[in-house]
Amino acid sequence: MRFIRIAIIALFASACLLGPAVDPSSAEPKFKIKPMVTVGARTETNFFNTEDNEREVYTFLAQPGIMLGMETPKLKATLHYTLEAYKYKDAGDEPEDAPDISDYDYMGHLANFELRYRPATRLTLGLDDAFYRTRYPTAYDRLSDSIELDKYNINRFTPLVFYDFENRFSAGLRYRRTDLWYEDANPNDSVEHRIIGNVLYNPNRTSTLDLELQHWWLDYDNIPDDYTSDQIKLIYQKRYKYFAFDAGVGYHTRDYDDPSIEDGDTIAYKISILGQNPPPPEGKRHLGDRFVRARTHGYLAFERNFNNYGADYIAHRLTADVGHVFWGKIQARIKGYYQMSAYETTRGRTPAGDIVTRDDDTIYIAGSLGYLITERMDITFTAGMEDRDSNIAGGSYDNEFMMLMYNFNFDFASRGGYTEEGIYY
Repeated sequence: MRFIRIAIIALFASACLLGPAVDPSSAEPKFKIKPMVTVGARTETNFFNTEDNEREVYTFLAQPGIMLGMETPKLKATLHYTLEAYKYKDAGDEPEDAPDISDYDYMGHLANFELRYRPATRLTLGLDDAFYRTRYPTAYDRLSDSIELDKYNINRFTPLVFYDFENRFSAGLRYRRTDLWYEDANPNDSVEHRIIGNVLYNPNRTSTLDLELQHWWLDYDNIPDDYTSDQIKLIYQKRYKYFAFDAGVGYHTRDYDDPSIEDGDTIAYKISILGQNPPPPEGKRHLGDRFVRARTHGYLAFERNFNNYGADYIAHRLTADVGHVFWGKIQARIKGYYQMSAYETTRGRTPAGDIVTRDDDTIYIAGSLGYLITERMDITFTAGMEDRDSNIAGGSYDNEFMMLMYNFNFDFASRGGYTEEGIYY
């Protein structure tokens, strides 16, 4: 893969070129190699998420991977790569005139490269590049309402710069290019250019005020839905020993290049509360920090915004997640979300034949129990359901699933945002 070659070269070059800039009296560079593997099996009652003619399918998954890392006092670089081998099999007899389920088998690739360099005490330069080959739409839009299973590739390239002006003020600027292209004929290939600016004020070590500005434009290859979006949001975070509260409210406007498509705007917000024990390290907030699950955790969030890709709708989402490790060995977790997708212009027929604007209500809930064989190895059983109620004929579905997974050295950060976890946080 071209991306992997580039990332490995960049990692090596960073070590060679930037490493010598480190004071010889300081700590020597630290190198890390970590193998990872996940294997599992899943059964679900409605693989294609259809209203009628449900098809029960088994999914078998193998995910071997590796993490390469290098760190000095000024430089940190990591590369994660995971191969995802998916194999599908009908649970019963193959329906007549239906596609062979083995046609959906595929080899996915997930790669995530991160570089952070501090040439001065207050200045941080960075580069992120994440690539994913998959069939699942949430990788390109965390608020996706799609049930498509077309195979596609997505790459997010993000150079960035952060600067601490003093103990209380800092600022960051990021540019993110997202390329999405399908492997089969599909008119929805696209490229997105996004500029993100943040100005943060920390009145004390437990409070942060963040003014975030985003401007982006999305260009499709073969459909006239190109648009430009602008979003401004004010975000406040308050951190206590075991809890953190976030409240972000702003305004999002979207303008289409095609004058026949109606422009839109909405109040965008996200309000959340997070609890964890043991508590996280005390300190001020830094851009790009990831949430690391503790022994006990709880999360609740309400949010509203446009989706990012495909037919426009305003999503209202409630997300909840709670988990605990009992006796140091048993992991228990319940997570889920409820999303209302109010489409702006998409219309269709109801089961009674009336023409209406589309509205979908989707609920997802899953519970899991896992056994920690060692600190880095576990076996987890998960059962859950997903249900969508649509006012459009053929748009509703329900799907029940169970899966058993074995994980060794599994690391959410290795997914680089391309993960089921990324849907919730």
